[in-house]
Amino acid sequence: MDLAYDTGKGYSAISELMRAIVLRTIEDIQQGGELREEALAYLTGDEGSDDDEESDEYIFSFASICRSLGLDPKKTRDAIVNAKSRIKTRRRAA
Repeated sequence: MDLAYDTGKGYSAISELMRAIVLRTIEDIQQGGELREEALAYLTGDEGSDDDEESDEYIFSFASICRSLGLDPKKTRDAIVNAKSRIKTRRRAA
């Protein structure tokens, strides 16, 4: 059971889409090749800079999604890129 519903923080369609984008980015990074390169470019923004303020203008930028989900973009980016083992992206059924 997902405890987010018990705390009144149930998921909306937009937050589910945002979570799916992040999970797909993780899967692409783990896949390697061209998908990895594109996913890494997405994580760092179009300019390739670490300035998350510029990328916040687009609602589906990595920084904007992280903030909407209550995550720190830089810490989340570092955790994804520097993961020591494969990150599980499959969501368990309730």
